[in-house]
Amino acid sequence: MACFWIGVKLGRCQNWGLSMVNAANLTLVWQLLRQDLRGRYAGTALGIFWLLAQPLFMLLVYALVFGEILQLRLGTATDSSLFAAWLFAGLSVFNALAEVLTRAPAILTERRELLLNSPLPAGLLPLLPVGSSVVLELLSVGLLLLWLCFQGQCHWQFVLFYPPFLLVRVLFSLAFAYALAVLGVFLRDLRQMMPPLLTVLLLASPIVYPLSAVPERFYAWFAWNPLAQLVQGYRAALLDGAFQWEVFTALALLACLLLAFALWLFQHLLARARTVL
Repeated sequence: MACFWIGVKLGRCQNWGLSMVNAANLTLVWQLLRQDLRGRYAGTALGIFWLLAQPLFMLLVYALVFGEILQLRLGTATDSSLFAAWLFAGLSVFNALAEVLTRAPAILTERRELLLNSPLPAGLLPLLPVGSSVVLELLSVGLLLLWLCFQGQCHWQFVLFYPPFLLVRVLFSLAFAYALAVLGVFLRDLRQMMPPLLTVLLLASPIVYPLSAVPERFYAWFAWNPLAQLVQGYRAALLDGAFQWEVFTALALLACLLLAFALWLFQHLLARARTVL
């Protein structure tokens, strides 16, 4: 961990390819990220404004379908807009992680020419899907907060309580990005496996349904499900203005351990991955 953070700041982590981190390389990563986001909506009428239109459309759909038509209820609350915000908060976390999990396995092969024919350190490429996920999440959370303020349900404490859980989510995303990026060079099936695995993960976590709807005999699974705990932390911070210290501490420790392992794996497999590419 220490080598990673010092390497990012000072460019001294020689062992796994971050020795060339500098302003020029980081500028190139930022340009690649901008091109990636623009390329998704190239040729469309709204262009990059789809980044805002899509989450806004989904928020309105959640409020209508889940709150009005299906008449779902969150605990004892009967306000459909509250349920829409509750659902949207959970899906914002899931969609951000899904962005990384679906794109990371192919990031090195997609950028093969850049990796082999430019001085850009390979260790910077997995930052692209993570950066995209941060942009998409911040847009979604921004719309959610505007929705809550419009409904008179916004808590100012989110300014303090949301960033720590965002940091934890980014640490998890970095761990998945580095591990899947290097493993995806050898296991091309990972790209096909991620969508069904994400569907299972979505249904196995209290994201589209409240924890109170889960039978008691399954509570142990949700207690040990990091995504379930992360979603609960997000919802507490954004919707209730509360901070779950125990959840944050446990998730932060787990995320750091996973990131340390992912960086070790990336370092040890990168040379072999270059030969495969």
